[in-house]
Amino acid sequence: MAIKTRGSILVAGVLAASCASNPGGSSLKVPLEIPEPPPRVAMDPVPAVVVGTPVAPERPVAAPVSRPSGTPPPVTTAATTPPATPPAPQTPAVVQPEPPRTTPPPELRPAGNAGRTPTAAQVRDRLVRTKQKLDTIDPRRLNAGQRTDYDSARRFLSQGEVAVNENNLLLAESSVEKAETLADGLR
Repeated sequence: MAIKTRGSILVAGVLAASCASNPGGSSLKVPLEIPEPPPRVAMDPVPAVVVGTPVAPERPVAAPVSRPSGTPPPVTTAATTPPATPPAPQTPAVVQPEPPRTTPPPELRPAGNAGRTPTAAQVRDRLVRTKQKLDTIDPRRLNAGQRTDYDSARRFLSQGEVAVNENNLLLAESSVEKAETLADGLR
């Protein structure tokens, strides 16, 4: 009986440990709580600043003093004249900055060889070099895997030649590059 008790305790322990270590097998599903978005803050519209010709501030005009017709005008002397206030400094005219010149953005190209466009002559030269590499290899001495690479290189060469004739230089260069890589691996 003691052996059965120990065995059942051991089995229960193993089962409990396996359930605890396997979160995918647990039946407890925890829903995700999505928080509410923050409340919107209403803002008053901001008045637009109009840039144009500056308007000089208006100066108050002194109202004419009414005098009886028999009284002479007052005599002004330097001592009785109030000191002249310097004219209010004029605000400098706001200079509108020149709008930025619209120049076309530079053409983005990858760095290195991928950023240049090959010429037809360059691709043809590479075609000839790769074809010479493949001609030096004897396909009868190759095993099955190498023979497959050799045939693929020949197909890439023919695809490159067709692409050069159609003036699709990027495809031609890519095909020749693949053929050359395969040819170098066969040496």
